[in-house]
Amino acid sequence: MNRLAGVFAANVTPFDPTSLAVDHGWMRRHLAWLRARGCDGVVPLGTNGEGPAMSVAERKAVIDTAIAAADGLAVVPGTGCASLPDTVELTRHAFAAGADAVLVIPPFFFKNVSDAGVLAYYQRLCDAALQPGQQILLYHFPKLSAVPIGDAVAAGLRESHPGCVAGVKDSSGDFESIVHWNKLFPELRVFAGSDSLAGKATAAGVAGTITAGGNLIPDLLQRVRQAVLAGQDPAPHQEQVNLVRGWLERSPSMHAATKFLLTLFAGLPQSAVRPPLIDLNDAQQADLGALAAPFLAQAAA
Repeated sequence: MNRLAGVFAANVTPFDPTSLAVDHGWMRRHLAWLRARGCDGVVPLGTNGEGPAMSVAERKAVIDTAIAAADGLAVVPGTGCASLPDTVELTRHAFAAGADAVLVIPPFFFKNVSDAGVLAYYQRLCDAALQPGQQILLYHFPKLSAVPIGDAVAAGLRESHPGCVAGVKDSSGDFESIVHWNKLFPELRVFAGSDSLAGKATAAGVAGTITAGGNLIPDLLQRVRQAVLAGQDPAPHQEQVNLVRGWLERSPSMHAATKFLLTLFAGLPQSAVRPPLIDLNDAQQADLGALAAPFLAQAAA
């Protein structure tokens, strides 16, 4: 549990531009780069990692690479699938490989399901996949999954399976939603999924952040966090974080923009996204590169 805190990258999965196969060598280089810049952990195969666009076998291989290359980074793979059996299989694999915890989004195909149905899904997952001491993070991202995690789900799971829930990742982008979890369930580790709320959420007592920006600027996010913890003003660092996050949000594809920027920030080769996501075209890359150039020049000065 002590490792489930701090700055985590919701790390992207690199696909070869020609074959769309996972580039595991790229992954290893990225994790080393993140580690050198103060990242505390990684969350492969979440939303930014395009987990739902991959087969179970591919996701197992990504988990294995992430854990083998972690070298001190905490690893919390996303194992949630629309299918309960697939989620069970991936969760068992992640823990057998040495994951610190797993991040599980609700089953996302069927909409307007009841809290009772979502709770049953998580209860059966815990029964089938968790051994004593193993824990999950609940992934609340209603804008994407369209299946929210309600208070009754978290409360019911804590009652029926005490000790199985480590915490919650809240990617709603709503500060009040994020702090709500802290107030209602103070024993849970709450992670903010929004770069722009990093400082505010840390000041409110969350355990950490799991964000897209963590792929690119873990050092800046760490400065925000450490400033808050030291009682200092995080605003100068948060402004820089917001600048980079703004580039991603205004891009036609956040996933593609993150991967392109990693060619500039980390010197990594260009990698692709998988359909239905679309890569940036040459003009979009040029525009993004022009935005990043003065930022990178200032960082290197």
